[in-house]
Amino acid sequence: MDEPEFQRLLALLRVPSISASPDHAPHMQEAAGMVADEVRRAGGTAQVTVTSGHPLVVGEVPPSDHRPDAPVVTIYGHYDVQPPGDLGLWTSPPFEPQVRDGNLYARGASDDKGNLFMLLVALQRLRAEGRLAVRARVLIDGEEESGGHSAVDWVAAELDPPRAAVIFDSPMIGPGRPAVCTGLRGLAYFRVRLRGAEADLHSGMHGGAALNAVHALLDVLAAVVPRAGRVPDALMEGAAAPGPDEVAAWATLPAGADVLGEAGGRPADPAAADEYHLRTTMLPSLDVHGLRAGDPSLVATVIPAVAEATLSCRVPPGADAQRVAHLLRGMLLAACPEGADIELEDLGVAGASRIDPDDPVIRAAMGGMERATGLPVTPVGIGGSIPVVAAMAARGTSVILTGFALPDDGYHSPDEHLRVDNLELGVRAAQGILEALGSM
Repeated sequence: MDEPEFQRLLALLRVPSISASPDHAPHMQEAAGMVADEVRRAGGTAQVTVTSGHPLVVGEVPPSDHRPDAPVVTIYGHYDVQPPGDLGLWTSPPFEPQVRDGNLYARGASDDKGNLFMLLVALQRLRAEGRLAVRARVLIDGEEESGGHSAVDWVAAELDPPRAAVIFDSPMIGPGRPAVCTGLRGLAYFRVRLRGAEADLHSGMHGGAALNAVHALLDVLAAVVPRAGRVPDALMEGAAAPGPDEVAAWATLPAGADVLGEAGGRPADPAAADEYHLRTTMLPSLDVHGLRAGDPSLVATVIPAVAEATLSCRVPPGADAQRVAHLLRGMLLAACPEGADIELEDLGVAGASRIDPDDPVIRAAMGGMERATGLPVTPVGIGGSIPVVAAMAARGTSVILTGFALPDDGYHSPDEHLRVDNLELGVRAAQGILEALGSM
């Protein structure tokens, strides 16, 4: 990116657009307005649209020649970001972008403001050079990181869904190795709350006789957490065996042990590293994300009355996410010990997606990326969930899902970052994709 483009990205990164926190509603509005301005900078129209949650940015950038029959391509991304977490774990403040050792550090640098900005700059450059041959329908989400559904509802209500959509929100395989996604897992997400008493109790007086909410919660979680890398059989419903092409593609990818190590993770069990690509793309997984009970920072010998947890199941391509959510809910309820009260809060369900790498749209996009960057592009599934992809696929839209963050760029973690050089690489790739789609 040139210096003015880079400075505008830094300005967007300074806005703490944290969709999960109501306190940041003004920042969400500010970020949405900045993104809308970038669409207008490309010669398009844009409006910040009120929803039941955070605003959507909806707009359109016409082709350079204003041809009415130009192919329509949706450009999707999200301007909201994850909460920064423990600020003490950040080397520099999350909303004060810094460049260190060739990396741009800030919350949202890789997920997804940096990647989104590559697409917007590509539109601006092509339009300025008179080379934009598609009609770009712009849809920028403000709820992707907090389970909102406004973008999915917008896609479902489109009267004329486009043939293609471009999303920059998935990782590269490694340096110099861009990828196009061929599959996404879905998601079934819950909050579990257990009550074992009306108030905290003294463990000296009641220990051994009183129901402990923490113990009850552990019983419930034990019924659904994986063993040796496999979720309980009921949650395996719909999981398909990998095909020979997928297995062959995994052989070209970095070893699972290396991927985990670079991300700062450790294998879950002795087979986890060898099965890394199978487990993270084709199999369901279940993870507990947070636990709350009592206050372990205190010396307080109480029996907690209430304990809660959040957990989610990643649903593999081919499985029905709504069905898996139903099964998971039933398993959690059935595991609740007698005497405890259990509440389940549904935090969202997202469908899984399968993207055919032989789809002419996908093949054209990959060819455009390769011509523009000079780099080979690998089709590969990823383990994340992007609800709007399934919604678009259901309307017959071919989704080109790619991105230019690296697996160790720390998205959702402290010190999130993006290689500065990948900003220009991503802009060139986006230009190549749009030019290829414009000539179809």
